[in-house]
Amino acid sequence: MRAMIVLAVLALGCAAGELDRARFEVDGGAGDGSIVAALESEAALARRRDAIAPEDAERYARRLAPMLVRRSLRESEIEQLERGGLALATVLDAWTSEPGLERAARDMISTLLGTSGHRDGIDLDLPGNLAAHLVRADAPWSGILTSDHCVDASGAASACDTGAPYAAGVITTRAFLAGNHSRYNLRRARTLMRRFACVDYPIADDVQPRLERALLIPMFRATSADDQTEDAARAGFGNGLACYTCHGQFGAHAQLFVRYDRDGRYRADATGAQRAGGELGVSDVEGLYASHFVDPERARDERTEMLGQEVASLPDAARVIATSPAFLPCATRHLLAYGFDLAEPSGPAIDARTVDEIVRDAGPDPSLRALARAAFLHPDVIRAALAANEAR
Repeated sequence: MRAMIVLAVLALGCAAGELDRARFEVDGGAGDGSIVAALESEAALARRRDAIAPEDAERYARRLAPMLVRRSLRESEIEQLERGGLALATVLDAWTSEPGLERAARDMISTLLGTSGHRDGIDLDLPGNLAAHLVRADAPWSGILTSDHCVDASGAASACDTGAPYAAGVITTRAFLAGNHSRYNLRRARTLMRRFACVDYPIADDVQPRLERALLIPMFRATSADDQTEDAARAGFGNGLACYTCHGQFGAHAQLFVRYDRDGRYRADATGAQRAGGELGVSDVEGLYASHFVDPERARDERTEMLGQEVASLPDAARVIATSPAFLPCATRHLLAYGFDLAEPSGPAIDARTVDEIVRDAGPDPSLRALARAAFLHPDVIRAALAANEAR
């Protein structure tokens, strides 16, 4: 039955990985940005929500409660919902102050990143700890990428565990870095972009300009079989003969991780150089991975580009992503997928207009509470979820 729900709740839009092709533009139909237009839109949403019948409001809330607040509906909430869709806002507002939402945030980010528990001396709970802390403090959700500290099991601020001279939320935890290590740091780059911008390679050039071909090692300059000089690529390594198509962008993002070893520890001795005669993508420094850059100075340097902006290291790149037009729509998609217990929205996505309205209603740099309220009270989301229940 999950497939039916996916089609009902996540249908209508372009694929989540196609936000790049929408060029991160806000749908003009969501309003012209004026205060009057915004108020009129909010009033229209409220009227549509008010039209939802009491039995439908209760069915909807019953579906959400186990995921968002980790319990079933209370009798007092059922009584409230006898007023129909108008009461949903009251119920959800109360939910956002419950500890269950902290647990939901922890589970959502832990599921997205595949991190929880402890393994090989690594605290895999650090990403979830930060997510729960942001909800508890009602802090902006952008802190999941931009926080300058980690959070320990007691909920207290603590240094992150990579040994890096900086912090960038969950992406500077060994949980994220060790769990996504790979040759050329490709998996780290891809997970960063997929989970927090909902894009996959290749990305539209006007969103992420490609690096100049001359900056890359010869293998990644190739755009055709005639260009390719590396036998391994000719044999099918990576995307084979047309490496530049993706690696012209991959190279920029992977460079952010050039100083992190396979265990997620920051290494000042990184060179980014390919090990002579060794496995492709593995550095000449034990435990580290090779850079895309051919110049030795660039290869060891974290400086690179993110979404068309020059960045010095991971914190700069994280801020660029967190303030980009892609971040909140992506968080909205993941939040809705989590709230309805769906597989990640890598297939059909939520209609862009609905997402734009949710992001607008949540306000600038919103907390997860504000984003959840806007998302789960949107009439289109409510009706889609109800329709999915009917199809089961």
